[in-house]
Amino acid sequence: SANYAPVYIANLVLETISKIQITAQNKDQWNNVKGSAHFYRAYCFLNLAWTFAKAYDINSAATDLGIVLRSTSNINDPSIRSSVEETYGQILKDAREAAYYLPNYSMHQFRPSKAAAYCLLARVHLSMRHYDSSLIYSNLCLKLKGDIMDYNNSGGDVSGNLTTGTATPFKQLNKEVIFHNQISNILLPTNSYTNAKVNSALYASYSVDDWRKTAFFNLNQGDYRFRGSYAGNSSVIFTGMTTSEMLLTRAECYARVGEPGYKDSALKDLNYLLVRRWKPNTFADISTGTIQEALDIILVERRKELLFRGLRWIDIKRFNKGGSNIILSRVIDGHTYDLMPNTDYYALPLPTDIVSLTNVQQNPF
Repeated sequence: SANYAPVYIANLVLETISKIQITAQNKDQWNNVKGSAHFYRAYCFLNLAWTFAKAYDINSAATDLGIVLRSTSNINDPSIRSSVEETYGQILKDAREAAYYLPNYSMHQFRPSKAAAYCLLARVHLSMRHYDSSLIYSNLCLKLKGDIMDYNNSGGDVSGNLTTGTATPFKQLNKEVIFHNQISNILLPTNSYTNAKVNSALYASYSVDDWRKTAFFNLNQGDYRFRGSYAGNSSVIFTGMTTSEMLLTRAECYARVGEPGYKDSALKDLNYLLVRRWKPNTFADISTGTIQEALDIILVERRKELLFRGLRWIDIKRFNKGGSNIILSRVIDGHTYDLMPNTDYYALPLPTDIVSLTNVQQNPF
């Protein structure tokens, strides 16, 4: 996987920085370099874990196969798969180190910051279903950076009027971006992103008064395609971190933790976001009788806000661990293929060339 290239660089940086004496003159720079290396290693390990390992389950994490945790730059070191428990333990360790060493804000959104490290920690704990911890870190992140675009008055973060059919509605590095990351076109089948058809039921779930129905989609040959990438290019998938993601994460965690008053806090976050997504004077604050009703609405809005961000796969995995029983179905050449909840297939097979070269244990498939 391409994620191991940044891991190699991070390992080399960590080995080198440990040989450089820290002084009053270089302390800030030294801390930034060390924190950044830990951040990139954690970020890449998490991507790998989400793809090639099963969802975290406290009852089986010690025996479920995790990923290969490369911790040195020596390419001759053997590749050995860790457990899921060890995998997430290393990711959390690296992310906490990053949060300790990094500055509150980076020079550029292409570089990590303490806010980004807190966001990463919130993501990790959310995927582990540690909702109390994810709540803590999403809150810490939003205290450092909480800017949310108002689609009615974007302040230059949206290209023109969303009703004009602009090819790329959102500017790169808009004020919601905490850390910029994107999937390279070379990793995608030709035109797969711009030509991928959006689920018709998902498209229909947006109100006509919701700006996202216009900003996120356009009609192409009778089907709707996604164009709402924050990469500033409708053919590139933005997978970075944003304040809108953290707002929805915090809202979900408020609802799941369920302490007194948390339902109101969850709905406050949700309404704060949605009033900035709907056309003027069309949105009425959402209120619910129970905290479960609030959670159900928040999860629907999470899907509608964060599509094509690289988050849905791990969301389905963790939801199914919690009993959601989501079944993915695809019809190909008249045949229906169902992916049942919590099966081995949710951990994708490792590349066969890597298995052949390293003799690392393959996922069952």
